[in-house]
Amino acid sequence: MMGAAELQASHDGTTRAASWWRAWWPEIAIVALAALVRFWRLDYHSFWFDEAVSLDWAEDNPAFIWANTFPLLNDKHPPAYYLLLHYWQKGLALFGLEHSDVALRSLGAILGVLTVLGVLLLARRLSGRATGLLAGALVALSPVLVWYSQELRMFQPATTGVVWAAYCLARGWQGATIARRLGWWIGLIAAFTFALYSYLFSAFLLPAAGLTLLGLWWLATRPAESDPAAPPLRRFLEGSAALAITGALFLPLAINAWLVNDSEGQPGQAFMNFAATLARQVHIFTVWRAGWPEWWVTAALVFFGLLVAAGLVWSVWATAPGTQRHDRLWLWLWIGTPLLIGNLLLAVSDTVFNEDRYFLFLAPFVLWAAARGAIVPARRWRPAAWLTGGAACVLLAGALPALWSPAMLREDWRAAAGYIAAYEGQSPGLPGAVLSHVDFTSDALKWYLRPARTEEETPLYFPFGGTLQPEDAESVVAPPILGIQESGAETLWLVQSHLDGVDDSRVVHGWLGQHYPVITEQYPTGIQLTGFALRHRYDALPELGAGAALLDVDLAPGMRLLACEIMTPRLSATDERMHPPSGWVHVRLWWQAIGAIDQDYFPSVQMVGPEGVWGDRLYRDGEVLRRDPPSTWPQGTIVRDEVDINLNPVTPAGTYPVRVGLRDSAGADVGSPVTCGTVVVE
Repeated sequence: MMGAAELQASHDGTTRAASWWRAWWPEIAIVALAALVRFWRLDYHSFWFDEAVSLDWAEDNPAFIWANTFPLLNDKHPPAYYLLLHYWQKGLALFGLEHSDVALRSLGAILGVLTVLGVLLLARRLSGRATGLLAGALVALSPVLVWYSQELRMFQPATTGVVWAAYCLARGWQGATIARRLGWWIGLIAAFTFALYSYLFSAFLLPAAGLTLLGLWWLATRPAESDPAAPPLRRFLEGSAALAITGALFLPLAINAWLVNDSEGQPGQAFMNFAATLARQVHIFTVWRAGWPEWWVTAALVFFGLLVAAGLVWSVWATAPGTQRHDRLWLWLWIGTPLLIGNLLLAVSDTVFNEDRYFLFLAPFVLWAAARGAIVPARRWRPAAWLTGGAACVLLAGALPALWSPAMLREDWRAAAGYIAAYEGQSPGLPGAVLSHVDFTSDALKWYLRPARTEEETPLYFPFGGTLQPEDAESVVAPPILGIQESGAETLWLVQSHLDGVDDSRVVHGWLGQHYPVITEQYPTGIQLTGFALRHRYDALPELGAGAALLDVDLAPGMRLLACEIMTPRLSATDERMHPPSGWVHVRLWWQAIGAIDQDYFPSVQMVGPEGVWGDRLYRDGEVLRRDPPSTWPQGTIVRDEVDINLNPVTPAGTYPVRVGLRDSAGADVGSPVTCGTVVVE
């Protein structure tokens, strides 16, 4: 039995835990909310090209990463994030998760949660608990911050570093003893350096930090101020030393950036489109990509704009002398300084504000200002703060679902690779190969082909670098493709993305289309996937997939349907990823010339039900029987023919037969169609 002392200690521990929970549960709830939305559907989007670049760097050794990214020549982003991702992936490898989309993206999700925690603590310390909680909630729900927390790029990690640098600066300034301040100054150096070595635009906040120190020092010398911490000059010198060390660590990278100095745009004008730029930034940081009616979005932007303005201008409530934290000074400097620098740089390059992600690190501070503005009405009527703050949270939460919708798909490499892998897996007698064009997109494709198909099963080629011109067709394009054919491949998957400026004339696609028939065309977001039959005539029927139907039926004089393969036996009537809005049934037919064929017949392929036709075949100019008409087939020749059936998107769920027939050159049906298999519509 427990003694009285043990019972009392247990009771005291339980009481302390309960007391701690009561004191901190709102903060814990906000951090949990941040984790929920950032870990939600981490695998909905496939890695796109930029993320594949991150993975490509991360898979190299650290010395190579540093040597090739620090000069900013082979990549315009510095090495810190790539190194972090490298070690994260190595750690995941211990659990066999180094190729898991979810596990890899968890790094960004964790950093996103840390951003929320940092803003919550910073705003709570400088603006009070109510503002801190609301600021944390807004940052937790901000769609753009959630989005970039789920992406393998450096923009969210840099934002995390910047937020924690600001928090360390605040704690370092407020520390009562040198022992307490030293750790925070070291934290400031580490967080800022990580941000700077992850994303160069983070440097826009170094002047903000310096001006903040200067402002705090000046304000602390006023007679009205009473601060128990060390003398202001001492704290100012300590903070300045920390920032000087940070600047010295950043200087070599800054020199490299200056030497590279390859502006992506043309010179513009300082502060050009200033009002539009500010409005766009508010849009990005709040109801980004919401997909609402225009007037809804406009109303939301006006609402958030007013909150931010109120947060920057008005006092929330009076505080006793000696308790001022000067949060407006922080907000003006940490929002205004980067915007000022960015607008000045427009005179050098007009692309400074082009991408939504470029000033992502401002989002936490803008949302902190909005939270502060939402609290302003509490000066006169405290419930008003609940209304304004609640409305802001509801608007951001309402904009979140759009992130996991087809409209937000960028480059669906998972869908492209999945289609190729499924086709190849059902085609044991038809070895295939993949040609990635342009070459630098191969990493994204390789990532998703790797789990399903080995390099030996489905080789991946990316032979074309640089810019192609029409005159390069025979000298540059033809040789590697002919080499692929000679290696034994019978199907070639041409996967194209990012062609502008590389193959504007579509030379590769054009040459293939002139020499080989098309078997299918698929359109995952940002990608064109085209299948070409490098071989379509055979002397004997090759090995077919397990689901093939051996029919051996004559459908027209001299023309026999030997076999039929339904390559997509289960699908939905609607499609969101490959070719919206309807699903396509892919069917492979094997024809044989058993005698002289007197005319050019053409197959009809339909999916039917008791109500009639629910899907009909698509016709393509470059398909097999248009490129190689039946009247030209020598007797005994076996021909591989492939078609897609386009479904009616309102097709009811059920099992449907696929009927194959022939039509003569006048378009009239010949004989009776046959059933070659069934399709399950889910």
